[in-house]
Amino acid sequence: MLPKSRSITRRLIVAVMLVECVAALVLVTAVTVNERHVQYKIFDTVLRGTSNALFGGVQDADDTEDNVILDLRGVVLPKNAVFLVQDDRGRILGRSGEFSIPSVPSGQFETVSLNGRSYRFYSFSGDRIIDPKENGGVHHRVSILFGLPDGHVWHEVWEAIRFFSIAAFVLLTLTALLLIALIRKLTHPIHQLAEAAEGISVYEWTFTPPEEAREVIELRPLVAALERAMQRLHSSFKQQKRFTSDAAHELKTDLAIVKSSFQLLSMKPRTNEEYRSGVSIGLKDLARLEETVQRMLTLARLEQPIIGEHIACNIAEVLMQAMQQAEPAAEVKGVALEAAVIQPAQVHCDSRDAFLLCSNLLVNAIYYTEEHSTVSIQCDVEESHCVISIRDSGSGVDEAELPFLFEAFYRGDPSRSRKSGGTGLGLSICKAICDRAGGSISIANNAVAGAEVRVELPLVSENDPGFSVD
Repeated sequence: MLPKSRSITRRLIVAVMLVECVAALVLVTAVTVNERHVQYKIFDTVLRGTSNALFGGVQDADDTEDNVILDLRGVVLPKNAVFLVQDDRGRILGRSGEFSIPSVPSGQFETVSLNGRSYRFYSFSGDRIIDPKENGGVHHRVSILFGLPDGHVWHEVWEAIRFFSIAAFVLLTLTALLLIALIRKLTHPIHQLAEAAEGISVYEWTFTPPEEAREVIELRPLVAALERAMQRLHSSFKQQKRFTSDAAHELKTDLAIVKSSFQLLSMKPRTNEEYRSGVSIGLKDLARLEETVQRMLTLARLEQPIIGEHIACNIAEVLMQAMQQAEPAAEVKGVALEAAVIQPAQVHCDSRDAFLLCSNLLVNAIYYTEEHSTVSIQCDVEESHCVISIRDSGSGVDEAELPFLFEAFYRGDPSRSRKSGGTGLGLSICKAICDRAGGSISIANNAVAGAEVRVELPLVSENDPGFSVD
């Protein structure tokens, strides 16, 4: 089943378009509210002005009762306008059309439905004075109710909405096209970088990032990370390739020795004693082959990442046990094991691996040390680390060989030759144990004499959760 694919470009475009759609929706809504307010304000001004014109049309009736009449000459009424003009006696002075009269307070605007059509009304009352020069005149209270259909208002609002909606759609379309073009141009260095990485293979490890990718500030960390990763992978591949070649050569050599031993034994008739001696030599060679394979398996296990293991041990106790085990070999050579400082320390390491580390280092130190001399051992605590120092009193190590001493099957060190009985994996296993524990190991020539191995392992702290003492 193929993994679900996701496009950052597509998601970025969709995100920008969604933001712009929301912005356009907010803009159209704001325009709708404002346009409605403006159009109704204009509409109300027309209603008020026409109502005033009707009020101005109320004139003296020139009769003996000083009545008033509505004279519409000179008054221009809009189409579909409805009105009602009454005096304070309840007489209708003028009316346009038959309609149910809505209740609208004086000086107020009201929107009502007439015969299925929306009308907006304005109502006000004013005093009309007849013959004001004769005893102050006769006062008539005149009420005006005037209305117009407000469909035109909503027509203007919808026109504004349509205009801004079309403008927003065009703007979104242009923005999307421009965004696609810009993203393609901006992501071009990423595609170039991918093409450069695509060219890497087991036969070609050259990785040359494009200059355009180096010039982009955001891509510089990725370019640097890829270059470092390629260098590490190349180094690891070379190391694995060399290890495979060395291991095959080592195993082939051991098998050749075993084969030659038995071939030599079968070349002519021999006595029973000669056969027993030949078989014994063959078994020793097989034991050495078995030890080499076992150490290769140990190294492979130690180089695997730790998953879910939280084990610690007291490295001082393990070091003392390793010294007791190495004591007979030291006595045979007349070498004294001197422990100056041995401080208890809990480190992140399995006790069996810690014992293998200490044992390998002690065996190497005893082998290097001159007869009837001393191997100095120290286990101290420095800040957050346990520091183990094992110093022999031999001739030291060639400075040119120091960078390669921890490589598997490295043959520059005489102690790793077949004459020493080593497999060439001891120091590699020591380094793998230190790396697995989060520590380090180094070898340097001592200023006085011999070589000194220094191991630094992080201490288990109270803040480390879930660690158990092995």
